[in-house]
Amino acid sequence: MSAASSPQTPPCNDFHIIERLTTQALDAARAGDWDQVDACYSAREINLAACSPDRTFAQQLLIMDEDVRQAILVAQAGISALLVEAAQVTRHLRQLRESSGQLASDSVTIHREA
Repeated sequence: MSAASSPQTPPCNDFHIIERLTTQALDAARAGDWDQVDACYSAREINLAACSPDRTFAQQLLIMDEDVRQAILVAQAGISALLVEAAQVTRHLRQLRESSGQLASDSVTIHREA
């Protein structure tokens, strides 16, 4: 089989769909809609597989991907801070229970009288 007849990925002249999907992924990441981010990147992957982007467009996508990555890092930092706060509250509640004479492992039950 000659090189001229081998199947190649044709260059894509219209990248607006790929760019729009990346922008939507960034917007979704900033909003914390991680399922939408995943859906946008999955659709983008399919569209990119059918194209052969030039270097300039690929670099633009990488810059946009870095923005998505930064949004992810901000979300992770926020979640980490919330986890630290939740652990502090849990420790404080445990200390309150222990200081009131209730063991931390005791379960609290509510009795209802008819």
